[in-house]
Amino acid sequence: MQAAERVRVVTIADSTIVRAGLRALLQDARDIEVVAESKNTNEACRMLRETSADVAVLNVRDPASLDTKACQEMRSQDCRVLIVTARTDEETILGLIMDGAAGYLFEDVSAEELATAIRTVRDGGAPVDPQMAAVVAGRLRLRSLGDHSPWAPLTIDEYEVLERIVRGETNRQISRELRLDDKIVKHRVSSILKKIGAKNRVAAAAWWARHQPEPARQA
Repeated sequence: MQAAERVRVVTIADSTIVRAGLRALLQDARDIEVVAESKNTNEACRMLRETSADVAVLNVRDPASLDTKACQEMRSQDCRVLIVTARTDEETILGLIMDGAAGYLFEDVSAEELATAIRTVRDGGAPVDPQMAAVVAGRLRLRSLGDHSPWAPLTIDEYEVLERIVRGETNRQISRELRLDDKIVKHRVSSILKKIGAKNRVAAAAWWARHQPEPARQA
């Protein structure tokens, strides 16, 4: 493969260990070159002007530290953004995607999966973890229903949990499937029941059925 065909990558992570880990994962991919490493998105934007990178791999651990408009800036420099993160604040991840991030993966991807995702992003594709794809689609559906919809008080995180409650899943099953701490699931269930005025899971399922068409069935 000619040198001109190599994918030039900038990695962005606030942790030195994470940056080293990303470099190690990509070291055997002969068509991918890590041309710069950055501690934050603002620094990365400056680096892009010097490196002409094709893809920025953005690790998200602390959503509060992010400049969510950075994705737009990177896109303006013809660099596509791939988010690699543990399951975290989905609203922040959604914001990054809506602002121009090309794809999203969980941190536990293999070296081969990461390299494939980078190539896909470089070529104009949009690799998104199936769970995050559902989150994005669900949020867009909720937005389409408007502020006066009975669904409006629910966050997308709560909608996702409510959907699983209706399927009959227990808190423990939801915790396992969504990779969430048991306490977080318990809190979200309580919040959902309060917001929709349901006393228990059976009542929540009845509420779901009563307010058809529910978001998952919207076009």
